[in-house]
Amino acid sequence: MPTPQTIKIFLMDGEPDGLKSAELSNWVGQAIVIPRNKFKEVKSKDGYRKPAVYFLIGRDAEESALPTVYVGEAENLVDRLSFHNTDPNMEFWQLAIAFIKKDDNLTKAHVKYLESRCQQTANEVKRCKMKNTKESSEASLSVSDKAEMEEFLGHLALLLSALGYPFLQKIIAKETKNSHDPLFYCQGKGAKATGRMTNDGFVVYAGSTAAVAYSKAVEEKNPRVFALLEADGYIERQSADLYRFVKDYVFTSPSAASDIILGNSSNGWVKWKDSDGKTLEEVYRD
Repeated sequence: MPTPQTIKIFLMDGEPDGLKSAELSNWVGQAIVIPRNKFKEVKSKDGYRKPAVYFLIGRDAEESALPTVYVGEAENLVDRLSFHNTDPNMEFWQLAIAFIKKDDNLTKAHVKYLESRCQQTANEVKRCKMKNTKESSEASLSVSDKAEMEEFLGHLALLLSALGYPFLQKIIAKETKNSHDPLFYCQGKGAKATGRMTNDGFVVYAGSTAAVAYSKAVEEKNPRVFALLEADGYIERQSADLYRFVKDYVFTSPSAASDIILGNSSNGWVKWKDSDGKTLEEVYRD
């Protein structure tokens, strides 16, 4: 079982969605959360003119199934974000999350290594659309420095996810045996899907199918969701009657998932059943 961690969040301007810093217990790293409209307040803080790895978060289009993310590194965080704030090719971002080290022991080589590893992981996990056109190469580090940065990366990913941005957290694999969160199945209209409750939502696994036809109750929602999923490469047309998931996708709720699978308004808590025929309702609520 993972070791429990304490997260401390400091509201730097007193606003819950404003400038804030976040820390994990017994870790020298620190996350700085910067809404774009508050960047002007950060520019005057000398404490952030230091090496950092950072994430720029937003959307390239109003309608997208995934957020767009750019991963970068900086020798001077404030100077680098100042550049991105005026770059016409980087209009998409609305939030920056940067990771620094409180003891000032991060070097240019360290953040270059972290940038590369964050890009690699985000591309593997596929929980965001990467703005970076190519992955940066890893900086050459000693064995001890590399081990230290891998530990830093683990804490960074944990804190980033705790802040609501699980870009570096892998979705639990379909093959994973988990007695607490077993596999569930949903079928109807020729569609068959496999999914699981997770900490982030309800995941529908690759290989699942969804009915193309939909009822009047979901005629405003389903076509829009299908379009987003298809545009972002999560589904493809398998036949005249079915879409097929080609990548795992996390829905906000079991019902949001079953609505798409079955093509009608449904209660996912009773439509998803495990291998013994028990519903989500029976497994998680009763």
